[in-house]
Amino acid sequence: MKHRNFLRFFAAAILLAAFTKCTPHHEEQRDIPLDKARAFEHVIPVDEARRLRQGFLAGRKELQSKLPANYLDSAFNMPDGETFNRHAIAAILNAKGATGLRIYLGKDEKGLVRMVLLPVDSSGADILTTLVSRDKAANIPGVQPAKAAALEQAMESGQRCPPLCKAVL
Repeated sequence: MKHRNFLRFFAAAILLAAFTKCTPHHEEQRDIPLDKARAFEHVIPVDEARRLRQGFLAGRKELQSKLPANYLDSAFNMPDGETFNRHAIAAILNAKGATGLRIYLGKDEKGLVRMVLLPVDSSGADILTTLVSRDKAANIPGVQPAKAAALEQAMESGQRCPPLCKAVL
């Protein structure tokens, strides 16, 4: 009897251990490798960042006062910023030949100014490529597969600030 209970306990422990390994754990956030000297070329004190942001906000307010009614907001609904997750940025920086990223301003069908991100190469040229591929292509009967040109991607759909932000600048 004791032998059977021991075997049951042992089997339950083995199963528990096996299923624990299958349970997805939260992804550990690791540092992205960087050349600190090259990164330092772009570093500014946060006080300067605040001055730059305040200068933009003041200039936008001044421009609005010189335009009729609420033209600037209605024609160019500009965010203060946009947030992109680290995976979107990593996808851009992982593009073959990428040495940086460029941020363009765009305007969507609702009139909202959006930020569009693309990888750039060492000569400063945009890299047009697939940034994130699907694991499996969709196979839809009667629909031709997409051509290669359709696989060129950019990043967008950041979270606009405001309203989705906790800005400190």
